[in-house]
Amino acid sequence: MRPPGFGQRQAGFPLWEGEVRHTGPLILYSAFTGALAGLLAAGATALLRGLGLGFGTLFGYLPPAAPGEGGLAQAFTGPGPWPLAFLLPPLFALTSFLGTGQGLAAFLRQAREGLPTPRLAHPRGVLGGILQLSLYSPLGREGPLGVLGLWLGTALDRRFPRLGGGLAFAGLAAGLGAGLHAPVAGALLATEILYRSLLLEAKALTPALIGALSGFALYGAFFGYSPLLPFRAEVDLRAVPFGALVGLLAAALAALWLGGGRLLERGLRHLPFPLRHGLLGLALALLLLLLPEALGTGLGWVAVAATPLLSPAAVGYLLLAKALLLILATGVRAYGGAFTPALALGGLLGILVARFLEPLAVPLEGLALAGGAAVLAAVARAPFAATVLALEWGGYATLPLVLPAVVLAYALTPAPDPEEGPREGPRGPGDAPSERPPQREPQPPDPGASGERETPPR
Repeated sequence: MRPPGFGQRQAGFPLWEGEVRHTGPLILYSAFTGALAGLLAAGATALLRGLGLGFGTLFGYLPPAAPGEGGLAQAFTGPGPWPLAFLLPPLFALTSFLGTGQGLAAFLRQAREGLPTPRLAHPRGVLGGILQLSLYSPLGREGPLGVLGLWLGTALDRRFPRLGGGLAFAGLAAGLGAGLHAPVAGALLATEILYRSLLLEAKALTPALIGALSGFALYGAFFGYSPLLPFRAEVDLRAVPFGALVGLLAAALAALWLGGGRLLERGLRHLPFPLRHGLLGLALALLLLLLPEALGTGLGWVAVAATPLLSPAAVGYLLLAKALLLILATGVRAYGGAFTPALALGGLLGILVARFLEPLAVPLEGLALAGGAAVLAAVARAPFAATVLALEWGGYATLPLVLPAVVLAYALTPAPDPEEGPREGPRGPGDAPSERPPQREPQPPDPGASGERETPPR
């Protein structure tokens, strides 16, 4: 007599074997994609460092580097002569032509909707981002690194269609994980921002994790494996109210950043795209002469602010200047990512809160991590990635601070639109770059559907 259910198991066994046959190549190709993306990210980072050093020597200011990549070496002597600072506006206007008017958010939206990407759009986006970042842009390098990984992954998806997609996740995760020195968070971030929902399918997360880990393994061989901000703190459940307080403030700060950027973008829409980038260059030139600490991504200054070198007033001024500069960069749609600036802005916020709560002995570094993760969750709409990134940088002992901050910031910050992503569409004959929104509502991808690609065709 046949045991109960034996026939069903036999019937399902060939399907299981087919899944194994597809999973094995997917794992191997994901590791290869991630490793290649990690090598490309290392080359792009080396180029960014070289250009940053050259421009910093010319203009007289080198922003402090994050502790995880080279320490806090920083110098400011001022440009000589000072009118050199006003080379920044025309340089930013010129770099707007090198790029495509589209950042990482636009490429992700095209991938979600299955829109075609213009030829050479990805390499132009990478080059434009690297050049602007080397010229003191307040945005993050994970933008061009993510575009680089996404470009590689989608190209390999087209080259090997029998895998059913997924290499785009591996490449994107490798670029993000390398830029943030957090491979697991990079994998979660790649899936969360590409789906723009809390849907995390195994078929997306598996190649993303493999790609991020293999990519960071190679990237770290050149630039180290330490967290960018190695803040360590141990708290207990008594810290939950302080994490909630930081989450509320982070939600307000993120809403101010996103809302101000959208309003400014509408107000500047009539201006030519190079002129808009020139306005950002003008603001950076003035700050170079008046408040150079506001230039760059700001992670290095978060590490400095965590020491007694900066007073609470100085941290507050720096926080305000960074927020206004990020609103301007978002409004003109400068090239680069918003994730590192979110971590820097939230880190400064957490440090400022810790200074005011100093009599209560709340760990300053723990609040800095909680603030950074909270603003990242609100801006990127990626609560899982934000939480894991804080834990990768600071350890699980910070969880009572980080978790309430992330949950409140994510829940209270309004999404930019129903798809939780900026509407950046392809350029038409009479449009400025990436000004026209898509003419149809996007359909969320379903990687679990039979016979469909993991990543929408490009």
